[in-house]
Amino acid sequence: MILDGVRWVVGRSRHVQIDQERLVRVCGEAEPSHLRLPDWRIPVVPPWRDERLVDWILLFTTINFCYWGEPKWTILFRGQPYDGAFGMMAALTRALEEGEAVLDGAYLGRMGAGGFRHILRGNVPIPLESERLAIWHEVGPVLVREFGGRWHQVVCSAAGSAVRLVKLLVERFPSFDDVATFEGRQVAFYKRAQLAAGMLYQAFGGRDWGAFDDFGHLTVYADYKLPQVLRKLGILLYDGELTRWIENKTPVPAGSRMEVEIRAATVWACELVRQAIEAPGASEGKVASLTAAHVDYWLWEAGQHKSPDDLPYHRTLTTAY
Repeated sequence: MILDGVRWVVGRSRHVQIDQERLVRVCGEAEPSHLRLPDWRIPVVPPWRDERLVDWILLFTTINFCYWGEPKWTILFRGQPYDGAFGMMAALTRALEEGEAVLDGAYLGRMGAGGFRHILRGNVPIPLESERLAIWHEVGPVLVREFGGRWHQVVCSAAGSAVRLVKLLVERFPSFDDVATFEGRQVAFYKRAQLAAGMLYQAFGGRDWGAFDDFGHLTVYADYKLPQVLRKLGILLYDGELTRWIENKTPVPAGSRMEVEIRAATVWACELVRQAIEAPGASEGKVASLTAAHVDYWLWEAGQHKSPDDLPYHRTLTTAY
């Protein structure tokens, strides 16, 4: 459903185009070592490998969005600075170490503004702070009422299917329902819901809590880092109007034609990348059963390494990513 929708948008795009020839050349240069999945054994993630980590991952994805700003929201964790998604991971792990019961749905539902601000304390207030708190107030009561107050019960209800887990999150927790309207048609992205399934699969190595036989059905996670990298690689091409918006750091409105075109082109271009690399003879030593998650992590990790030739990313105030 997601691929059909984004392909439809790309076919009607005015501001964003995919350079197919450049895409094929980039895929031909891809190193097998780049196409891997993370295991999330990093300092900002709790070391557990049981249902507590499931609860933590799902909690993280509820408020993992919109970190840009000047100055950028940054926290200190164990004496080290972290920002972006790693900053959010660190903030939640710090809260657990300080005794906050953030894995409990009832606790989330009654969280006060002051306590929430303390959990996410950093050098500056995090963007969309009140929207993040509203999401915890939304998910908390649903967890208590339908899933025994814990996120891992949601995963149990998915019965070993990543697709069912995404559907459960979208249907039972409205803040995960990441859908845009383009020329009168609804187009789904489900970025945070898919990321939840993806992180579980990766953290548990495709076993136990991450045993999803249909993991390969997921798409990449449409955010603002992937299109930035795809544009730097010459795969995504922006027209003059959109380029001026981004170069001037003018926020691109959530749900606007430009924003939906960027996200749709990102998902579809990454699917084309996956197909090109997986094609027989496309590259030696290619990853067996290449998934969109392999492509996503390759590009996302590349975006974490700053260089002088980096291009600006589009800025959108949104709870989707």
